[in-house]
Amino acid sequence: MKSFKEFMEERVKEYYSSTEIGKDFFTAPQLDKAFGMALCDHIYEFIKNLSFPVLFELGGGNGHLAYDILSIFKEKYPSVYSQLTYYIYEESFYLMTLQKNRLKEFEGKVFWTRELMPMEGVIFSNEFFDCLPVHVVKDGKELYVSDNKELWGEISDERINLFLERMNYKDKGHVIEVCLECIDFLKIISQHLLKGYHILIDYGYTSDEIHRYAGGTVVGYKSHRLVKDILKETQLFDITAMVNFSAIVEYGKDVGLETAYFGNLRDFLISSPSFLEELERLSSSKNPEDIERLSRLKIMLVSMGDRFKVLVQKRT
Repeated sequence: MKSFKEFMEERVKEYYSSTEIGKDFFTAPQLDKAFGMALCDHIYEFIKNLSFPVLFELGGGNGHLAYDILSIFKEKYPSVYSQLTYYIYEESFYLMTLQKNRLKEFEGKVFWTRELMPMEGVIFSNEFFDCLPVHVVKDGKELYVSDNKELWGEISDERINLFLERMNYKDKGHVIEVCLECIDFLKIISQHLLKGYHILIDYGYTSDEIHRYAGGTVVGYKSHRLVKDILKETQLFDITAMVNFSAIVEYGKDVGLETAYFGNLRDFLISSPSFLEELERLSSSKNPEDIERLSRLKIMLVSMGDRFKVLVQKRT
């Protein structure tokens, strides 16, 4: 018997050790480079006055976002580009190979690591925290898995109870997901970010919205469809849980990460001059490729605009 957290952790590692992202789901950077353009507008403001800024991406996917960011900085902000260093935190050797192949032209500018180091700049991620495993609890019991079946037993870690009390979730009466690894990762980020910002982009919810997910948020994806029974599915599939942004904000305070911005992805994107310019250009174009890109931007703004949230934390 294993906790659901252990089950999820095993499945995530299996999946990302052998699967190219995009096979079972799309991420915003894969949809269009305008996502990277918008992110660059904000990152530039955060690092333009640093002598040797570091950009540190948590989980590089297929390398799309790193490619877009490095390309944009090289073309638009050459003086900053010449001084910056780009790191990708990646545990999957398979994905690392894909990233290195995509980023060949930036050899000497981008590096790979499995640990953070002291730095000044920006640590950021897109759909990284949702992959961190969660404990699943309800009515004072924790979910375990045995022979592909659900079992409810004693809570395995006292920190879970402390989390429930701090977040006022103790008497909710429905499924609560507790991501202790998210909290631990915040501490690691704070310890290594000497000066700068942490940007977290992911789909998630706040405490005010948690009632919408009484059955929990854990889902599996296979071939762009939901997996019906994640405990019995034998093939590799992606498994995720929505990010509790209220918890990230709350526990960020403990480690000196002050909230500088929090909003949905749509508002974040349209606050970018570069994104708006690209949106306007594509809207007036008759080029078939531009029309296709415009439809992808609409997916980003409409389908992903509310589900995805953006949290910017400043190291204080």
